[in-house]
Amino acid sequence: MTAEYTCITRKIEVHLHKHGESEEATQRFKDEYRIWDDINNNLYKAANRIISHCFFNDAYEYRLKLQSPRFQEIEKLLGNTKRNKLSAEDIKVLKAERKLLFSDFKKQRQIFLRGGVEEGPNPEQNSTYKVVSQEFIDVIPSEVLTNLNQNISSIYREYALDVERGIRAIPNYKKGIPVPFSIKQKGEIVLKKREDGSIYVRFPKGLEWDLNFGRDRSNNREIVERVLNGQYDAGNSSIQETKNKKRFLLLVVKIPKESRSLNKERIVGVDLGINVPLCAALNDNEYGGISIGSRDQFLKVRMRMAAQKRELQHNLRHTTTGGHGRTQKLQALDRLEGRERNWVHLQNHIFSKTIIEYALKNNAGVIQMERLTGFGRDGKEEVQNEYKFILRYWSFFELQTMIEYKAKAVGIEVRYINPYHTSQTCSFCGHYEKEQRISQTTFVCKNPKCTKGKGKLKSDGTFEGINADWNASRNIAKSTEFVDKKKK
Repeated sequence: MTAEYTCITRKIEVHLHKHGESEEATQRFKDEYRIWDDINNNLYKAANRIISHCFFNDAYEYRLKLQSPRFQEIEKLLGNTKRNKLSAEDIKVLKAERKLLFSDFKKQRQIFLRGGVEEGPNPEQNSTYKVVSQEFIDVIPSEVLTNLNQNISSIYREYALDVERGIRAIPNYKKGIPVPFSIKQKGEIVLKKREDGSIYVRFPKGLEWDLNFGRDRSNNREIVERVLNGQYDAGNSSIQETKNKKRFLLLVVKIPKESRSLNKERIVGVDLGINVPLCAALNDNEYGGISIGSRDQFLKVRMRMAAQKRELQHNLRHTTTGGHGRTQKLQALDRLEGRERNWVHLQNHIFSKTIIEYALKNNAGVIQMERLTGFGRDGKEEVQNEYKFILRYWSFFELQTMIEYKAKAVGIEVRYINPYHTSQTCSFCGHYEKEQRISQTTFVCKNPKCTKGKGKLKSDGTFEGINADWNASRNIAKSTEFVDKKKK
């Protein structure tokens, strides 16, 4: 039985290794960069050839169906069984005949892809590989072409049905797509460590890419070290060049799931909010829970960055009029936008880690969250005013994705529930009524028989209420209205 694991992708900047300062080393460095440029400048063309021929292969079978009078006749008969007065037996016979025709069309397709040979291995990927290898083998290594062919073919299979139904077009690839390669060659990993401690990737054509971890806020070095010493496994990865000529290793790491005895009946509900980004509660506990992050901290950091951005934009408006040097002048703005994104990314890492720690501390085997479709929107699908700022600057979808993969790594199941009424329902008695959430922070149950959902009685005869975010997170934890993450 194979061990279960979760896959994560680590993005690490890489630089082409220079083998000394001699003229020979300098020339080798230039030649290797030329090799890389040839690969990068032609890979997207090869990807488009592969996806086009995948579509062509399907189109060939479709043409066979169109050119078969009997197949077309069966389709018309089955298209309206009542009008054609077909019995159940007639329908059964026609469907059986259509199935035989399908098998014959597939067989003819495979013979065509084999070049007229009737017997042999499945020719689907071989046919597309032959197309690109004949055109690009001189500039793209065969190993890269093989991985590219496998990736693009699997992507097409995923989209093929939607393409046939007209829901989407076949993908179109542009310059700068990741260059895939095998992380293992003949069972040996191509991630290596030199005597001086530096780590590099041995790429096809003899290229060596040195890993640059920088400040390493994402703990990438430790993860790579664990891959090197065998604690983690690695999957086929890629190197991508960005528009600003930086290159990044997209390293796929397979992390074994930890064997834990978690209680699948104990569930953590996670509520996404405005005043508090995350609030978590247990389904079987009438107290406790945790609140993670604060609106004040969020506003303080983001408003400071927004002010810096406005000032930069104002200055650039008067100094940048296009032409030479415009890109360099805009670099400061690009760096600021990068810092904004990195800050949100780091906060999401911290928040997701805290949720996982809370679940493990309470031995919870399941985490439940609301589906984000329609989050912060009213009945007319318009974003409500109080949500506009937070939705503009925060990536809740990224946060949920991080919680997912971190939960999977420790054996916690993640489920999504319908968010309908979770904030307006009492988590103690289940009573729903509009305006029970009297503010962003306070919930007061209007059920006369409910005592726990009202909070403490004040001297004026009213109730203090309970924390609204905590109440919503308990409802999420207790909900059984499971839904798909993306579908409505």
